[in-house]
Amino acid sequence: MKTLLLLASLAAAAPLFAQTPASSVTPEPASGVAWGTPASAAAPGAAASGAAKSPQSAFATARATSSATGEYFHDFGELIVRVRSVKWIAEICSEAFPEERDVNEHAYQDWLIDHGDFVAEMEGQFAVIEKYWAESSPHAKKEGFTADQLRARVDANREGLKQEFRARGRASFQRRCEAYPEILVSPQLYLERSQADYVTSVRMGPR
Repeated sequence: MKTLLLLASLAAAAPLFAQTPASSVTPEPASGVAWGTPASAAAPGAAASGAAKSPQSAFATARATSSATGEYFHDFGELIVRVRSVKWIAEICSEAFPEERDVNEHAYQDWLIDHGDFVAEMEGQFAVIEKYWAESSPHAKKEGFTADQLRARVDANREGLKQEFRARGRASFQRRCEAYPEILVSPQLYLERSQADYVTSVRMGPR
């Protein structure tokens, strides 16, 4: 049963980043600013008034309304999509705006200097899950579920994220991408802290 729950949760993890706000589990920020919109473009006079000092982020809104369940498989499915989305956004933006490729890659590599150990820890959960299945889940072993299959299911969310970016129009898409380096240094992208509820659940392991 837990195997099936995990597969379902991984399939459902995409909405945080891949769907439009109307159907996403993550509401738009209260200000109505989309992920990656520079603060200066958020609202007339916003920058001058100091009302918005940095780009708003879907990550920030997600953490403001926690939905961690304490159930490992669900929470890992949610968390790993968020972790991988950091890199996916760099790739998606670089594909659409090649002139930003070097800046995006440099920003991501700088982010990894501070957060690479956490990323490696979360990616290592695939091996934890595979071992758990092999030792504790006869059904999973019989069906031949593997960590590679789980990774592929998670990565399938990348296309949905790409389509969500494109759906807002090229100008909005470009503003989001231009804000990428700035967002990476925001508190929201300190994922180990900003998503602590999910992290705590995942660190408890399969059970």
